[in-house]
Amino acid sequence: MVLLRLSIILCVMLYGPSLSGAASPKNIFILAGQSNMAGRGGVENNAQGNLQWDGLVPPECQPQPSILRLNPGLQWEIAREPLHLGIDINRTPGIGPGIAFAHELLVKAGPNAGAVGLVPCARGGTLIEQWIKNPSNPSATFYQNFIERIKASDKDGGVVRALFWFQGESDAAMNDTAIRYKDNLKKFFTDIRDDIKPRFLPIIVVKIALYDFFRQHDTHNLPAVREAQEAVSKELPDVVAIDSLKLPINYTTNEGINLDHGHFNTTTEITLGKWLAETYLSHFGQLL
Repeated sequence: MVLLRLSIILCVMLYGPSLSGAASPKNIFILAGQSNMAGRGGVENNAQGNLQWDGLVPPECQPQPSILRLNPGLQWEIAREPLHLGIDINRTPGIGPGIAFAHELLVKAGPNAGAVGLVPCARGGTLIEQWIKNPSNPSATFYQNFIERIKASDKDGGVVRALFWFQGESDAAMNDTAIRYKDNLKKFFTDIRDDIKPRFLPIIVVKIALYDFFRQHDTHNLPAVREAQEAVSKELPDVVAIDSLKLPINYTTNEGINLDHGHFNTTTEITLGKWLAETYLSHFGQLL
């Protein structure tokens, strides 16, 4: 009996927000795309040569009761880094832009903003064609699971305020997928708006940057993906594009070892999070 009570206490300590049910957030934001949206800040090779998060959480990413995440079980809990743990499966997530975004949003929006809900959905290494809706293939569950998470997030009265999309590096590495990117991205955004409410869902697209990574691929077509992202932001309403080329990108560890030429460090992820907050408020107004 004593052991049972101790087990219950331990579960509450570790998973209390999920088990007790954190208060549903008032304002909900969807984070989707691939690795730099999922977050790789603080992820480096350990002594055994395996990727490992260093566990360092800067002030801009500290947990607080008014910042929640929708966990893999579709329950709200206090958001903690790594935000995409259990979502970006078979990867090693670290610091991403999500919690830094929420902190900045609450500072700028004021005390009446209420709880901010983050819905992590990003998956490292994915192509846009893995995300788009494909009714002819019943086994293609990626899109369905994505929509399920969005619909589960606002079932208790919260409002989905925006989708943040940062993806395209995998498509840019191959010329054929890069050429198809615009049509695929436009279809993806249109299908989302058709399948959830509100149909005018604001979308902020982070344009991918020119990484040294692409120099390793003879068939790459980075300009096609960047042009597609810019074009879709102009052709569809309520889509805004920001350019990650403007971020202070630094791919180097303290030891001066260049890791993979493609992932943002913690500082850059935090800067991106703050930029997303500023962009959302400047283009789509204050929170209700």
